[in-house]
Amino acid sequence: MTEKGHQGTSALVLSGGGSRGAYQAGALKAIGEIAAGAGHEWPFKIVTGLSAGALNCAHLVSSKQSIEITSSELTDIWANITADRVFRTDPASISSIGARWLAGVASGGVARTKKPDSLVDTTPLRDLIASRLNANAIDHNITSGRLRAACVSATEYATSRGVSFIHGHSDVPLWRKTRTVSIAQRFRTEHIMASSAIPLLFPATKIGHRHYGDGCLRNLTPLLPAVELGATRVMVIGVRREAQVDELPRSGSEGASAGRVLSVILNAVLMDGLESDVETLNKINRFVTEIPAATSRYRKIPFLMIRPSKDIAALAVDFAAEMPPLVRYFTRGLGPLSQSAEFISYLLFQPEFCRALINLGYSDAMAQSSRIEAFLGDEDIGGTGHE
Repeated sequence: MTEKGHQGTSALVLSGGGSRGAYQAGALKAIGEIAAGAGHEWPFKIVTGLSAGALNCAHLVSSKQSIEITSSELTDIWANITADRVFRTDPASISSIGARWLAGVASGGVARTKKPDSLVDTTPLRDLIASRLNANAIDHNITSGRLRAACVSATEYATSRGVSFIHGHSDVPLWRKTRTVSIAQRFRTEHIMASSAIPLLFPATKIGHRHYGDGCLRNLTPLLPAVELGATRVMVIGVRREAQVDELPRSGSEGASAGRVLSVILNAVLMDGLESDVETLNKINRFVTEIPAATSRYRKIPFLMIRPSKDIAALAVDFAAEMPPLVRYFTRGLGPLSQSAEFISYLLFQPEFCRALINLGYSDAMAQSSRIEAFLGDEDIGGTGHE
């Protein structure tokens, strides 16, 4: 088989989903404990992140500690997060943005007031990222050989192309494909903010002379950066439960409220790409296994996917009352709570909900402990790795 990249190069891929990033933290905590038990201090040479996954990626690669300690610290952050550490929740801030939206719509854009480009002000999130991101530590991890590359992806609004920002070793490969390109840049707060800027909800971020938004918008192949950077095996932590056909509603008696439409849009933007890409990798792996001659053009990349065993949107309904009053008021205007649950789950930055997701992620990862240990030991994880 012709291998591309470095033998035994494990990659970690973290997807998006707003406050659902807490689920990833719980899964990583379990992975850290499993790694420590097996004698692995730091198992991932490549770490990539999209949207909320970029926040977790930044924390991981900025640490010089073991995966066990680093993931435990990340869990603590998510377990104590509140909405006001992500976006401004004071009445004056939310009312001001709402008033400017209304004025812009009512005047047909003629009003001379500054037009808002988002529903919330994420200045607190910028401060949180700035306090956790440590570019010097990333440089050290790369120089020491602990890390080969870190990658966060964003969408460039002017061209609609996906851009992967690579903070890595000087010899890591860059790529240019249809609607996506990679750029070697040392991480700054702006890169993480751009990748996590959920469209319409969070404002665009300026990097250089260009404005960027959520990395999931144009990233139809979220596994691509890990593969291009030389991964020989990939661990993926998703944030959406695999749909069960027999659990889908049989009718739409409630109609399609604004909340339901917004939820569908956000799901399509933030999560469908990952699931589609995993399916494609699964098919390629089966193809290479069944047709050995195909190895001259393709290579098998074993992967392990961890995803929620429960519906996170359903969990969000139980905690919706904990949202800031004005945010709760806004979401009520979108329609029935049951139809807005997916949307709510992205903005529910509240300790109780995030702790529930942490516990879920931890238990789901522990349920695959034997396969995770095999993955970390560069052993056969069985089949294609698709759960």
